[in-house]
Amino acid sequence: MPTRAHQEKSMHVKNNKVILKISIVAVLCASALFAGEIKYLQLGDAISIALEKSYEMKVARLDRLAAEKNLISAKSNFKLRVDANFNLPSASENVQETYREGLLPVYETRGDYRYQGNLNITQPLPTNGRIRLQGQSYYGGVSFWDNAANRSVSRNDVLTSLSLQFNQPLFTLNDIKTNLKQADLRYEGAVKNYTREELNIVYKVTSAFYAFYRATRELEIAGDNVTQQEEMATLAQKKYNAGLIPEVEALQLEVDYAESQNALVAAQAALARISDSFKQLIGLTFADSIGVLTSFEYKKINVDLAQAVDFALKNRAEIRSNEIDIELASLRVKEVDAFRDFNGTLSAFYDITGVANSDIWNSTAPRDLWQRSLDDMQKRPNNRGVVFSLNVPLWDFGGNKAAVQSAEANLRSSELALTEMKKTIEREVRDVTGRLYEAQSQLDVLKKREGLAKKAFDISVERFNNGDITSQELALDRDRYIGAQIAYLDSYIN
Repeated sequence: MPTRAHQEKSMHVKNNKVILKISIVAVLCASALFAGEIKYLQLGDAISIALEKSYEMKVARLDRLAAEKNLISAKSNFKLRVDANFNLPSASENVQETYREGLLPVYETRGDYRYQGNLNITQPLPTNGRIRLQGQSYYGGVSFWDNAANRSVSRNDVLTSLSLQFNQPLFTLNDIKTNLKQADLRYEGAVKNYTREELNIVYKVTSAFYAFYRATRELEIAGDNVTQQEEMATLAQKKYNAGLIPEVEALQLEVDYAESQNALVAAQAALARISDSFKQLIGLTFADSIGVLTSFEYKKINVDLAQAVDFALKNRAEIRSNEIDIELASLRVKEVDAFRDFNGTLSAFYDITGVANSDIWNSTAPRDLWQRSLDDMQKRPNNRGVVFSLNVPLWDFGGNKAAVQSAEANLRSSELALTEMKKTIEREVRDVTGRLYEAQSQLDVLKKREGLAKKAFDISVERFNNGDITSQELALDRDRYIGAQIAYLDSYIN
């Protein structure tokens, strides 16, 4: 028969049970109140949302866009360019000190103003040279204050010119083609990185999805365990009151029931944390209410290891990214070497120029002077010139040689990284293939184990009800059943 001390202890445990139940219900009600309607996602839904809204994919899309625009800019360097600039006006007037031979300096006031326009049409050449057609015209005036005569002298000028210019670097790196090659490689690298980021997101979301599902199932298992423990504790109390079991067994089941409730609260907290991480990963807000749905159906997969390794080495984006790094490093070696390399320049120009001023034509009207400058353009001898120059580096204390060696070391480092990357990919494929076969072989065994553990626990419950086993033996079978459920869940997720 129960003692008075046990009755008081039992009453205290019951009160704690009621308080804990109320707390759990309050937490669940508050969650439901603030969460609103729950939207359940399957794995494909979560991946689709992440590919659109996740931070990683947004950054990858921006990186790809930046590389694409950079490539467009590099290609535009081969196309015709038209530029114009104007001075409307450029004017100044100031006092200047003028020295004359054998005389003291004098101070003269000089003024100048000009309205000028330039038009440049430039066509880059694939050889890294350029051809430019330049048109220039200005109308302006100059003034001078003559102290001796105590008067101001002024004149208006118009100049009109049209020139054709040619410039071609020789014996050096073709910058325009190099820049295009670099931009093209960086764009390809950005596309590969985008593809790799998509695959990474699929992997991360898949892992997080099943972690979310695992936490959900653990909460369900914890809830089922609370229900079972409550039933067993209630039954044990009745059996103790009837004098069928000792006090220690009734108290043990009360303790087990309290521990199951604590485990339920811990599972709820873990689910909330994992849910927030999952929402952040796929790009949802923390206020969104979601759950996950999946099926435990699976198909066995047979993998040809040699074929899988060969496929990975041909298609993994990381390999092409490393190859791009090698090509960029090789171009960098050439760029650094060209800084102090022997080089030359061939340039030439041809232009026609006409000038008119008010002193000659006795007119200050811009239209008249401009027309006179066109007439002068036809009479005046044309300007022309050609220059062939060479630049021969002689000595720089080994600075450029050291810079080239540094770039070559970076190139070799990139080559080593590619070799090591191929080894890593082969190891990863071998590892994941082995783990796949291991998980597949374990899954059937663990499923059978879960069923047997459930059956053994049900039998133990009946035996406990009949008084054939103690609460400790029942607890052992319960723990085996819960462990079998978790083991099967982990194996399926793996």
